Amino acid sequence: MVEVLIAEPGELGEAQLESAATLVRSAFGSGFRSHDWLHAVDGVHVVVTAGQSLVGFAAVVARTLHHNGIAFDTGYVEGVAVRADHQGLGLGRVVMDHAETIIRGRHQLGALNAVDTAAAFYAARGWTPWTGHTQATGPTGVVDTYDAADRIYLLNPIEQNQPLDTDAALICDWRPGDLW
Repeated sequence: MVEVLIAEPGELGEAQLESAATLVRSAFGSGFRSHDWLHAVDGVHVVVTAGQSLVGFAAVVARTLHHNGIAFDTGYVEGVAVRADHQGLGLGRVVMDHAETIIRGRHQLGALNAVDTAAAFYAARGWTPWTGHTQATGPTGVVDTYDAADRIYLLNPIEQNQPLDTDAALICDWRPGDLW
């Protein structure tokens, strides 16, 4: 039987976090670095277990995105993973159903940076690809963040009942490692 736990920041113990980090690292492979995991640690965690085993995980991290001079309280999704031997069973959907419920209940906007192989999954769930320019507010001011590997997706991208304008930059807050 599959069970889902929603854990607020600080509620997971060290062993649970290590188990989640191991799962996420195995899903992303060698390209997943220590700062990538650190981006997920302070989020609200979606933990999916089967029996006593962790089989799915995601974190919704509070961030601020700016667009056209408006700051959006954003639920940024990090570390989405399903254990390899449990893929294809709908657990990715279960993880994202809960992550999206957190976003809709607590944030104005949802955002994530999808790996290429997951882009179609997010698009099918109603996440909208961001086709405009991206930037970040850094220690020295606003900097461009273009990276061909970035596939930014938004959930609820509405600004006063209008879609966000892709002619204006989407600006994230600064953090160590990958900005998006």
